[in-house]
Amino acid sequence: MTRAPRTGRPLAACAAAALVLTGCGGTATGGATGGAPDELRIAYGWYPTCFDYAQSNPFALFGRQVLDTLLSENPATGELEPYLAESWETLDDGRAYEFTLREGVTFSNGEELTAEVVADNFRTLWDLAERGVSTTPGAYLRGFEQAEALDARTVRVEFAEPNAGFLQANTEGQFGIIAPESLAAGPEERCAHGTIGSGPFVLAETVQDERIVYERREGYDWAPAAFGHRGEAVPAEVTIRIVPEESLRAAGVLAGEYDLAYSVTEAGLAQAEGRDDVTTVLAPDRSVVNTLVVNTGDPVLADPAVRQAIQRGIDRAELAGTFYGAGVEPATDVVSRGHRFHTDHSALLSHDPELARALLEDAGWATGEDGVRVKDGQRLELSLTYVGTDIGSTVSGWEYLQSRLAGLGIALTLQPVSPAEQSDLRASADWQLAVYQGASRGDADGIAAFYSTDFTHWQGQAPRPEVDALLAEQSATVDPRRRAALVDEAVTTILEQGYGIPLFDSAQVLLARTEVTGLTFPVNAWEPLLYAVGKDGGER
Repeated sequence: MTRAPRTGRPLAACAAAALVLTGCGGTATGGATGGAPDELRIAYGWYPTCFDYAQSNPFALFGRQVLDTLLSENPATGELEPYLAESWETLDDGRAYEFTLREGVTFSNGEELTAEVVADNFRTLWDLAERGVSTTPGAYLRGFEQAEALDARTVRVEFAEPNAGFLQANTEGQFGIIAPESLAAGPEERCAHGTIGSGPFVLAETVQDERIVYERREGYDWAPAAFGHRGEAVPAEVTIRIVPEESLRAAGVLAGEYDLAYSVTEAGLAQAEGRDDVTTVLAPDRSVVNTLVVNTGDPVLADPAVRQAIQRGIDRAELAGTFYGAGVEPATDVVSRGHRFHTDHSALLSHDPELARALLEDAGWATGEDGVRVKDGQRLELSLTYVGTDIGSTVSGWEYLQSRLAGLGIALTLQPVSPAEQSDLRASADWQLAVYQGASRGDADGIAAFYSTDFTHWQGQAPRPEVDALLAEQSATVDPRRRAALVDEAVTTILEQGYGIPLFDSAQVLLARTEVTGLTFPVNAWEPLLYAVGKDGGER
């Protein structure tokens, strides 16, 4: 998620909803734009390292355009709806699932969608996961035993234990169904050349660090109703230009060179100040929010009073309002507001420095001569590691945290690290606090993947049996009310005990021409649905 220190007043955002309609910036200036009415031109900051979505989650924008999934999540309601599967059943309390496929679906190379192809997709994903190639789909397939075609249109997937999150996983791009030709290719080939899907676009051209071009697929006619369009894609061509400089992305939209630009901060929005032919789009996310990860195995952070004092010692409203721009709000839960398991826990995250000091005093942390608290000869000193190049990291924000915690008697050292160093630290026990940018998954298993010590990639944390048990139980509970209650109980304990320090909830910020319409984000901010995007004057 893109964030920057505030430097000026942003344009008014249209909405922070799953379905974003543009046009709130004013009347478009007719002659300013270039390009054909059915050509969509996007400015994006990074060239993908891999074109296979199952292996490369950070570059969801690219993989999603050629893929369809078995199910869809309604952007407005969050309900699961048919897509490639016209119906489904949950069997044996979530140990098995059966999907009945639509008739007449084909891949862009002409191969047919059959139950055997879908079963082979799941078997291949599990094989790649066991080889360490596709870790995210592997987590979604937890406990996988087998997938088999019961007939030409019915596929059955079985698990050793109930897997309550499996249906929602089938809305995620990593579970996009690919053609037999792509299944036969190795991981390296799929990364280099992409995959063949049944989706509304085909990958037409790639030029390293310059552009990626998608062309409309003829005969496509099986999009979910919630996508707001039926039949072939609205754009005949989508060109994604790689423009690392944010100022150039924003300037390109202003000049009509691009229809929309990804990852725009306050600096880019300031360039558009006063223009009525562009508008800001806030693309919501559904994920664990930006968080301080806490190593509860560390001798200092093993003390719950220290963790609770940090939780109460941060003014999240001040942090978000002072150091971050459009689309950033104080965290009210461990997950974002658009997440289906979000509950407002603001009371547990409220700023209360007096309570924070009292917690430390009662736990025996006395103020030393230099203002840093001491207990049994141990100074209350902590290190915060962060990747300085991460989108969303601003040093001034971490310096703010440093100053606020110093007021409580906690000495915080800031430690910028490289991505490789952060990865090494995450795999070790040699860290205290670290910055985590939320990973996107709109299911409770996304919470478990982060906060359960049985599943988390952040090693070294002390076991938390109560929370681990609750998160494990929800993963095996298909009853939605019971599952929600288990999640809420687990999250309440997480926040009360300071097992994580949620900071801010954020949305991706895009700058768009006002004539752009129909942009939706069915799953998360990094997976825009370009299928229904049009421009005033273009054919639909």
